[in-house]
Amino acid sequence: MAVLKTRKGNEFNVVAKILRVAAKGSKEDEIMDQCKLDRMVLENYLSALAELRLLRVEEKGETFYRTTGKGLELLRVYHRLRWLLWGRDDDLLLMRLLGQVGKVKKVKRDVHPFYVS
Repeated sequence: MAVLKTRKGNEFNVVAKILRVAAKGSKEDEIMDQCKLDRMVLENYLSALAELRLLRVEEKGETFYRTTGKGLELLRVYHRLRWLLWGRDDDLLLMRLLGQVGKVKKVKRDVHPFYVS
C-alpha cells in the first residue's frame, strides 16, 4: 500500500484529507484506505485531530470519526488558500458539506469558488 509522505509540508495535506474523508463520519479503516496511511501513522493523526477538536469520536456500536465544525472551517480556509495560490480547487464534496451546515453563501461559479468571500 502506498503511504502519503508526512514530511516537509505534506502534513497539512494529510490533515486536510483526513478531515475531508471523515466529514460525513467514517470508520478508521475507511480513513486509512482512502488516505493511504498505515494504522500507526493514522492513529497519531486521529488522536492529535481529536485533541485539537477538529475531529470527534462517535461510539455507535462501532467507532466513527466525524469532522467538527472547527474542522470544516479549517478545510474551508485550506481550500481558500489553495485557490488563492494556484487559482483553482474543485472540492465539490466540501462545497456540499459546507452548504449543508449553512456556512456558504450561494455565488456564481464563474466568479470565484464557494469558499472565497
